[in-house]
Amino acid sequence: MLSTRSVGYIFLGAAAVALTYCIYFDYERRHNGDFRKNLNKRKRKAQKKARIEAEQDKTKKLEILKKKLNESLAASPLPASLQEKESYFLEQVTTGEKLGAIPGKEIDAAIYFYKGLAVYPNPTGILDIYQRTLPPNIYELVMMLTAIQPPKSVVNILGDSVGSLDADKPSVE
Repeated sequence: MLSTRSVGYIFLGAAAVALTYCIYFDYERRHNGDFRKNLNKRKRKAQKKARIEAEQDKTKKLEILKKKLNESLAASPLPASLQEKESYFLEQVTTGEKLGAIPGKEIDAAIYFYKGLAVYPNPTGILDIYQRTLPPNIYELVMMLTAIQPPKSVVNILGDSVGSLDADKPSVE
């Protein structure tokens, strides 16, 4: 059985070893050029690896989003009439809110919010509301879905703004 005095000595010895290592590491870092170069090299490698992994994760996430969005739109296409769009919008946003509260269902929630955006008459207004009310990770997914397959209402607005920009340009003939 170890006495409290023995435990104290063991703890004191471990602390002394840790302090000695910290002092040695600091000395090497300050005085040894090769050591600093190796530290910087390891740091750059780690940053590059993290950047590559992040790009791979984003690509993988985009593929999953695209697949799930296409499946969802094929299973339940967007309504055409104004009356159906109103009830469909409320249904999609309500379902998205419920799924957004469940961990692991963020992609499904984002798809429902995207479908609500697709039938909403003022997409910039609803995107502003989404940005203020949705968790950032779900809002990011909605924006990715919008980039993958822009809803017609968003394309119409973009088309109008691009058309107005073209009208402002003087014709060169």
